[in-house]
Amino acid sequence: MIPPLLSFLLVIALILIFSKKELSVVLGISAIIFGLLTQVNIINSMIEVIIDPSIVLLALSVLLIPILGGIMEESGLMLELIQNMKVSKKVALMVSPALFGLLPVAGGALMSAPIVDQIDPALDSNRKVAINVWYRHVLILIYPLSSTLLVVSVLSGISLYLIVLGLLIPFILMVFVGYFTLLKPVGKSKESTNRNLKRVFHNLIPLIIAPIIDFLGRLFFPIIFPEMFIFIGLIISISIALKFAKMNVFNIKEISRKMKVWRFPLLIISMFLFLSIFLESGVPEQISDLNLPFALFISIGFFLGFTTGRVQLPSSILIPIYLIQNLVLSMPIIDFVFLYFAIFLGYLITPLHPCLAYSINYFKTNYKKSFKEVVKPTLICFGILYAVFFLMLLVN
Repeated sequence: MIPPLLSFLLVIALILIFSKKELSVVLGISAIIFGLLTQVNIINSMIEVIIDPSIVLLALSVLLIPILGGIMEESGLMLELIQNMKVSKKVALMVSPALFGLLPVAGGALMSAPIVDQIDPALDSNRKVAINVWYRHVLILIYPLSSTLLVVSVLSGISLYLIVLGLLIPFILMVFVGYFTLLKPVGKSKESTNRNLKRVFHNLIPLIIAPIIDFLGRLFFPIIFPEMFIFIGLIISISIALKFAKMNVFNIKEISRKMKVWRFPLLIISMFLFLSIFLESGVPEQISDLNLPFALFISIGFFLGFTTGRVQLPSSILIPIYLIQNLVLSMPIIDFVFLYFAIFLGYLITPLHPCLAYSINYFKTNYKKSFKEVVKPTLICFGILYAVFFLMLLVN
């Protein structure tokens, strides 16, 4: 029999090798292999996952999120929103990719790339790639409907909106570092007064109504399964989006097909199956005995974000290890922010990142040249992250 810790490392290597493939399938197969190697009862783990109301509601919610994004894309509601903002060139270069980043659609970077190109055609192509990738992910870092935030909230035992508050500082950091490294050299343009803020707010409603319902529900009705509120909010958001888009429920079938929505709930089930087997394998206790310093967690997080081109996968590995090593049921918000932001930064600059690959192809350049642009704000943010971490260690 292979020792549990060695089995875990072999399975992680397998996931890293095939991480560019469909992650839900890779993770599900890896979980089964891991269970066989460590002699965990896989059937029991599967049953525990699929009858857990929190996991089921979470899976249903992440099924609805891409449908909402697809409606906003197909109908042109998002494009109309951006066009009616009529802001300065620099603000437009930040806001356009950021708003499109809220739509979890396949090839989403190709939706914002033409707008970035149109805003400043004379701008260097590699700079455009960096701007498109960087600002596409700034707002998604704190968007409560991000499927990644929904998952890590459950994994870490931290309230979703406490996570959003905690990530506000990295969000502000990304905005300013991105501005000074990517946007400051961009020429000025006069702001247009021909804007329609009423239309902007109107088209934002489908994107903000679900988080509002979820927040109010969790605040005033703290029931056992808070995931219920995000599910209800998404149904209402989709209903409003369909009405605004002048679509009907029959359009959802085609949108679902295009979005391949099956991938999203399957990823949730696969992730929690892997977690269940991991907890039963005996590996957490062995890793806990190693007593890994948190500075190493941060570095490993950045490395896994870069090597997998994912955020959910490294989070689902490192957060449970942290909880077991420190014998806690929920992760301190400060430690969570450090770890999550490190993973997020690694994910931004990897060649495995689809948004980066799509942007490079659209602007007809290559990874090496574009990497030089996008790595600048990334390394500055990562350097600040580590500097703050060590400063806090000295103070404490």
